[in-house]
Amino acid sequence: MEKEYKNITIYSEVEKKINTLNKTRNNRIAMSKRLKGYAEKWNFMFLFLNIEAVIFVLLSLGGKEVNGVFESKSYSVFAGIFSIYVILLQYFIAGINFNERALKMHYHQLDIEDLILKLKELIIKRNSSNNNSDEIQVLSDFKIIMDEYQVLLKNNENHDPIDNERRAQDVQNSEDTDSAEQMGQREPIMKSKKTRQKEIKDFTLHNLLWYFNLIVMLLSAMAIIRYIFEGWIM
Repeated sequence: MEKEYKNITIYSEVEKKINTLNKTRNNRIAMSKRLKGYAEKWNFMFLFLNIEAVIFVLLSLGGKEVNGVFESKSYSVFAGIFSIYVILLQYFIAGINFNERALKMHYHQLDIEDLILKLKELIIKRNSSNNNSDEIQVLSDFKIIMDEYQVLLKNNENHDPIDNERRAQDVQNSEDTDSAEQMGQREPIMKSKKTRQKEIKDFTLHNLLWYFNLIVMLLSAMAIIRYIFEGWIM
């Protein structure tokens, strides 16, 4: 269905762009939180992976008294490969710069908020009793704001679809709660709480990679405990 633009006014377009910028800003906020979460999770992961790598190397050098398997060449090769894997993985994740990107998204959403305030100011001026601005001036100001917005978009990375989905879910949860509270109904509030508890799953590549390494970390820890325990009871 084709849209009709013949009835567009400058102020209707200003309101439309305020809603658009609000969505973009909230997407950037969601992306900043997600990237910050990745950074914290990977810091936790590398702490334990590095501990395991050190343990593997130490056992390969002097663990034969604990269990004979530690002096085998195959174990030494495994310990070396595991240590190299941890180093390369850490180098790869460091290059992604989760913390830096999260901070950049935070500042980006603040810049968008400034543009939203400028657009709102155009409407406030129209509603003011001392309104002296004509539509030509409003059009000029609107164009300047939109040009600034396009520059902001070009100089920053785009959000992931999951950020948009989480933003939409947060908006829906907020609207359901507000509507229920206004009507004085308890049941819709309870339904809204249940909706909030249904978290949108993160199947992005970086999150899946983290879970893969979580499995690697747990299996490695189980292997260390098993071989040390077998050496003690033998």
